[in-house]
Amino acid sequence: MNKAHNAQSNAKPITAQVNKGQGSAFKQLLVSLLPGIFLIGYNVGTGSITSMSKAGANFGLDLLWALLLSCFMTYYLMSLASRYTMVTGMTLLEGFRRQISQPFALFTLVILATIIVSALMGVLGIVADVLHVWTITWLDGGLSIASCAVAIALVVFLLVFSGDTKSFEKILAILVATMALAFITTAFIDIPSLNEIAKGLIPKLPQQNDGSDNNEFVVMAGMIGTTVSVFVLVIRTGLVKELGWKISDRSIERRDARVSATLMFVVSAAVMFTAASTLHKQGLHLNRISEMIPMLEPLFGDFAMSIFVIGVIAAGISSHLPNLLVIPWIISDYQGVARNVKTRRNRLILALLSLISLLGVIFGIKPIFLMLMSQACIAMVLPVVLGGLIYLTSQKKIMGEHKNNTTDKLMLSAILLFALYMSSLAVQGLIADLSKL
Repeated sequence: MNKAHNAQSNAKPITAQVNKGQGSAFKQLLVSLLPGIFLIGYNVGTGSITSMSKAGANFGLDLLWALLLSCFMTYYLMSLASRYTMVTGMTLLEGFRRQISQPFALFTLVILATIIVSALMGVLGIVADVLHVWTITWLDGGLSIASCAVAIALVVFLLVFSGDTKSFEKILAILVATMALAFITTAFIDIPSLNEIAKGLIPKLPQQNDGSDNNEFVVMAGMIGTTVSVFVLVIRTGLVKELGWKISDRSIERRDARVSATLMFVVSAAVMFTAASTLHKQGLHLNRISEMIPMLEPLFGDFAMSIFVIGVIAAGISSHLPNLLVIPWIISDYQGVARNVKTRRNRLILALLSLISLLGVIFGIKPIFLMLMSQACIAMVLPVVLGGLIYLTSQKKIMGEHKNNTTDKLMLSAILLFALYMSSLAVQGLIADLSKL
């Protein structure tokens, strides 16, 4: 494994800590779980908070079943993608190029890059909007949304440009944990009844979403897209490759995936519970970011604004940073070369993406609307990536004795059908939303 490359990637602290985690059984257990915890920090960010809040605000707990099913599928698919990398030593996009076809891999890369661009604009718009609202409380008129967006984009770009993200990750981990704890605690203060939770676990489609900027199908598909994220699968295979996990490490990988998927469900459900018990009861549809503030009022009262801002900024930056890195990463994966953000090409890409991320604010596109559109597009592309993964892991010449067995084939067929159904709903919802622009 290329040590120089490791020093440049976001996974570097994880790899380094795994190598150092030889002191005690507890430390070795903790560091073995870090890849999953890293994915939680990436996956449960602004997009997840937005989509779960939107779902809870508009439909109460009606989509709790979809969240639980999505987290289970995420666990299964993470383990499947990891198994592929542990056997072949290749990341998912590298496998698409070498073992399926170059056009298929290139098509996947372009689609993923396009989605990331919209996600960058959505995340930055949400964080800038929150920061703007916060500054009004201590500065006459507050800082403009545009200046907040430029400041955040510049800070994140400089952090990525320097390549020194180890300390940054630790700070963000604390802040995001604070945000997650706030939602979990608030959820328990006004936790739904067991009867409400049980009803939420019964599969049903959401009712018409009157009063919301987003169609009900876009909200549902966005919630699925942010949980069963193709980006999690792509990033996962890169982490497994960098950690050097082999098929003999399968038990460690499965435990890691279980922890990751379980915590994703707990945090996401807490956000949905909180939105259902506050925004939904107040009849708010979460079209504007300021509507999210009442979610923390039961716990923090007058301090809700500051706690909310700190958490959302932390979650936003923890999403914006890896989102910037995803395109250089997937290009490297496609080429089969080490991930290195300090190359001239990658730094130019990062600079261009930082500028593009400002376009949503410049053109005044509603960030929550844009964010959910991005998440729905992820649900649309899931069947494509899933189809490629199923093909690769079903080939005996590629996977040997570790190819998909009968149980795997049944599970994957069911997941693929569900993904195709969600994709069709996402298309319907996007057409309806775009027709209103």
